[in-house]
Amino acid sequence: MNKAILFLFSCLPVFLHAQDSLNMSLLGGWDDPSLPSAGSIKYNDIWGYADCEGNEYAIMGSARYIHFINITGPEGPVEIARFEGSVNSVWRDFKTYGRYAYAVADQGTDGLMVFDLSQLPGSVSLVFQDNENFTRSHNVFIDVPAARLYLAGSNAIFNGVAAYSLAEDPGQPAFLGTQTLPGGYFHDIYVRNHIAFCSHGGNGLWAYDFSDFDNIQVLGNLTSYPEQGYNHASWLSEDGAQLVFADETHGTSLKLVDVSDLSNIRLLDLFRSELLAPEVTNSIAHNPFVREQYAIVSYYHDGVQIFDLSNPEAVERIAYYDTYPENQNYSGYQGCWGVYPFLPSGNIIASDISHGLFVLSADSISFRAPEPFDAAIELVSGSLSACEGDTISLAAGAPGLLSYEWLLDGEHLASGAGLPAVAPGAYQLVASNGICTKISEALELEFFSLPEAELPESPFIYCGEAPPAISTPSQGDNYNWFLNGEALEGPHSETLEISEGGFYQVEVFSNGCSRLSEELEVILGEMPSPVLNIILPESFCAGSDTVAIDAGGSGNQYYIVSDGNGAILDSFIHTYTISASGFYQIEAYTEYCSLRLEPLEVTFNAPVVPTLTVEGNTLSSSPASAYQWYKDGAPISGATGQSYTAEESGLYSVETTDANGCMAQSETILLEITTGISILAEKGVKAYPNPVEGQLFLEAPAPPRAYRLLSASGEMITSWRPLDSKPYIIEMGTLPSGIYLVQLLFEEEVGSLRVARR
Repeated sequence: MNKAILFLFSCLPVFLHAQDSLNMSLLGGWDDPSLPSAGSIKYNDIWGYADCEGNEYAIMGSARYIHFINITGPEGPVEIARFEGSVNSVWRDFKTYGRYAYAVADQGTDGLMVFDLSQLPGSVSLVFQDNENFTRSHNVFIDVPAARLYLAGSNAIFNGVAAYSLAEDPGQPAFLGTQTLPGGYFHDIYVRNHIAFCSHGGNGLWAYDFSDFDNIQVLGNLTSYPEQGYNHASWLSEDGAQLVFADETHGTSLKLVDVSDLSNIRLLDLFRSELLAPEVTNSIAHNPFVREQYAIVSYYHDGVQIFDLSNPEAVERIAYYDTYPENQNYSGYQGCWGVYPFLPSGNIIASDISHGLFVLSADSISFRAPEPFDAAIELVSGSLSACEGDTISLAAGAPGLLSYEWLLDGEHLASGAGLPAVAPGAYQLVASNGICTKISEALELEFFSLPEAELPESPFIYCGEAPPAISTPSQGDNYNWFLNGEALEGPHSETLEISEGGFYQVEVFSNGCSRLSEELEVILGEMPSPVLNIILPESFCAGSDTVAIDAGGSGNQYYIVSDGNGAILDSFIHTYTISASGFYQIEAYTEYCSLRLEPLEVTFNAPVVPTLTVEGNTLSSSPASAYQWYKDGAPISGATGQSYTAEESGLYSVETTDANGCMAQSETILLEITTGISILAEKGVKAYPNPVEGQLFLEAPAPPRAYRLLSASGEMITSWRPLDSKPYIIEMGTLPSGIYLVQLLFEEEVGSLRVARR
């Protein structure tokens, strides 16, 4: 709603003419005489706000209302909106964060009220209210860098602090809870980057670390100091090294302290308003603020007072404007409640308990105008082009804003004031101070692909005589080569001549980017020097002759033998024997190198096995170069012809030598001579049963001394065994079925008979 603008100079012309001031001027004011009071208090605290278009506003409390007033034209302030509280309250307090204002009251049930200022200068809307976690709070403060709101002196907790987070949605603050403080109840608070200064009334000034709200740490305190009263409020200098605080006690000075070491807070100076000094010195400060080198303080009876802090040991008052000149004795609590000195225009706004809003200029001070923020992107490191895998560091050109959003090719990429860029494309920064939002020009970044850097498969083993070379198939602008991690002197190409073994790498460059290859182990091996002695036999007869290979003096060499198809047959170090016909390939090896020798072809002749024919008692062999006849496995002396006539029964065979000099044994033939059978008849020997299944029984008047069993082919089954009891029994039950020859030995004669085993 718009209310009538009531200018102090039109309502009280004589009063304003007498207004006391120094280096400050009244630009305009606002007062509504119809507003109710809480006791003697009509107006209370004040705060300021500026929108994106440069319009400026005062947020001021009265006993019943919260007022939003447009002061862009300071000579004619216009109330835009007012919001009614639950009761008439002496105390109301306000702070802003981005495009929101936050209000509390120390009486009633208003809790936390959040107002949306984005529709200014047209309207203001109440968008959130929390009176469940608390209903009353003396003050509110916002740590803007940390996006956290704190309550001072609230009924959420009597002897501690309550907090909200504004990080997720400042229009819907999230309650973080409460924590007790060692200093107990505190009246007001200043917080920057989690470092809090709490005014604990009679318990002095305390500093805390609120970084971990669930584990608050005490950093220091000042509980005893000159002119100590009720420690009321404080404000930190821009560099964070000094703090101004006020004791809300008549006749006490403001204090400037050194807080560079919070474990040792040191008083630098005491200073105060002397508007009525020396006659009256019982002035009382209320709320101090610091902008640049100046402390701007609301004094109950002396209005707005400005002090120069540039000499911290001799603070000097340089300007003031008395908003309540009718009080001349500093009794009670009247006059200027609050002041706000941070408007971009440099104008100072103040709230007077009785007279409402004052818009003032500090004529002797030229505050630095806030630098208009921009969404420009700064290149922190690198250039506009880099290599794949590298990082180009970007940062916001205007630090200290509430939010930063990074876009890549128009799509959201990340949040934060800095960005490590790792991909090509068009980068933009969307920056916001919570009130205004700006977007930067696009910054094109290029990331070149890394070249390939390949080498042959490791290890690379060279066994030649000339110096070897290694090459990379990777294409680049230039190359660096490394041996065992150390750079080799250049210049280099894609090929490197090497003279020593080790681990090689190549670095390939292209478009200013490079890639280092994996290690290639190069081994310069020692060639073998084989010394082989091949010992050939006099004849090459399969089964009896061999070819011997002697590798004497081979040292660290070894040999692998393969057949004609390349299949490995065996390996040896010193000797190897060939006993079968074939094509033999021998390779000599050292640890890494090999040498293939001339192939060796060996042919062994298969001996010609003689065949036997029998006519009567005469045995004949197939033709051969030489003959040797055997009876019962023993050579027959002088029996070296192609034929042999046997005189007695036995097992006969022949060993022949063929044209290749190879010897072979014929089959063994059992030859029964008639005289052998007549011997058994002469001895009266009878054998039964025949065929036999188990035991063969013998009857003989003159018993034989022993017997033996032979197979039908003449192979001996049993050696000579004695027969010394009657009846004479030969056990044959364990023999397989077949024909067997039973030989009986008498004193000097041998008789034979054939027996069939079923």
